[in-house]
Amino acid sequence: MKLIIAVVRPHRLDEIVCALENVENFPGITVTDAEGFGQRLRKTDDALNPFKEKKRIKIACNDKMVEPIVAAIRKCGHTGKKGGGIILVTLPAQTVFSSGVVSPVILITFPAVTSLPSTV
Repeated sequence: MKLIIAVVRPHRLDEIVCALENVENFPGITVTDAEGFGQRLRKTDDALNPFKEKKRIKIACNDKMVEPIVAAIRKCGHTGKKGGGIILVTLPAQTVFSSGVVSPVILITFPAVTSLPSTV
């Protein structure tokens, strides 16, 4: 199972949703409002409020569905401009279904710090 998180421009959402509905056995979608910014030039007019409105899409799906879903989001969400969006594919930490069934927890471990830098 994978979790797909995409942040896209709001005006692209309708086209993305239509494309996702055409994906066979599409599992469903959650859409929320989001704000943020990536790398930006210092010479912008909106220096006091750099945050831009975005839409955050979340889709939990099986591994076989990742490619067609990501392809649909890329095709319909692409603007050709900087700041058009981002797509992340990750493992969910735990899945709890409304029926109460809990899937195994997937642990992601990071290397332990072997030595700490000395302070001066």
